[in-house]
Amino acid sequence: MSKSIEFVKGLDKIIILAQGYSWYQCPEKAPEGAEIWGSNVIYRDYPNVDRLFFAHDIRHNILHDDVDLVENINKLEVPVYTAGVCKILKKNAQIPILELINEFKTGFFLNVIAYMLATAIMQKPKALELYGVDMRPDAGGEAYTNEKGSVEFWCGAAICRGIPIKNTKESYVMKTKQEGSFPGFKKKVPQKGLYNQIPKEERNPFVLQNYIILPVGTEI
Repeated sequence: MSKSIEFVKGLDKIIILAQGYSWYQCPEKAPEGAEIWGSNVIYRDYPNVDRLFFAHDIRHNILHDDVDLVENINKLEVPVYTAGVCKILKKNAQIPILELINEFKTGFFLNVIAYMLATAIMQKPKALELYGVDMRPDAGGEAYTNEKGSVEFWCGAAICRGIPIKNTKESYVMKTKQEGSFPGFKKKVPQKGLYNQIPKEERNPFVLQNYIILPVGTEI
């Protein structure tokens, strides 16, 4: 059954599906009482989304991901939420950005997942599930060092409102080199320090400014 543009309040769960490596673990279809919200061009791999979200101008996705994006999305006949009005999409509505800012008193939205999480929280589901929301360090510096914090902020907002979150083991969201200071916590992995990991012949101010060390294995 075709979904209305209007969001559904009080669902058993909202599943947020992104394009990280763990997306394949998402259920084939949304179970009864749940919806699957997809981000960007995930529809190419997973056409059973109930709602689709784009945070950036879709012309970027047309240029880099799918030249037939508009035609393909319109065939899905699902609600598509964008930052601005996009009349060439059949079932288009704006992400309720002003409503979100008014509710949460912040505009900490650095990617589409942040918008999706905040919008989902507003619908008061009983639970949230994340697939493909990996924020891996090898996804790129911006995704890991900047956008990861935005996603984690909204996960925290959900938890504070009593909405539990299930994520994949592959995800790096809300994970770090140590868990905290409580019984049974994961101890911090010893680090030699960034400077010592750079070859001596490359240790100069310019290199240090641009040198990126990606965490490996149990260091995360």
